[in-house]
Amino acid sequence: MIYKGLQGVTTALAMIGKLGSSAAFSIIYVFSAELFPTVVRNAGIGASSCCARIGVMAAPYIVDSTKMIKSDFGQSVPLVVFGAASVFAGLLSLLLPETLGQHLPETLEDGKLFGT
Repeated sequence: MIYKGLQGVTTALAMIGKLGSSAAFSIIYVFSAELFPTVVRNAGIGASSCCARIGVMAAPYIVDSTKMIKSDFGQSVPLVVFGAASVFAGLLSLLLPETLGQHLPETLEDGKLFGT
């Protein structure tokens, strides 16, 4: 149930969320390929993609949680879960090393030292 006074805010936040999601999906493969050393790059991208699919499989169940929680708060649970996960992922991305102007890691030892 969207309150009439908050419909514009809800729509604007939804569109900003879709923009961020599309932007992240566009750059995630390029950025993650730069982080993995050459010798394990293919396996690293594959493992990352596989882990991402776990979130895709869980998303419908999180959305359906509104049917299990019978209160006004139940309708906002999926929004809170997805929003908290997005903020947490954004904060964790601040810990990743800068790749601009850096030589990409070639070996596992280079990968361990990358960003230090």
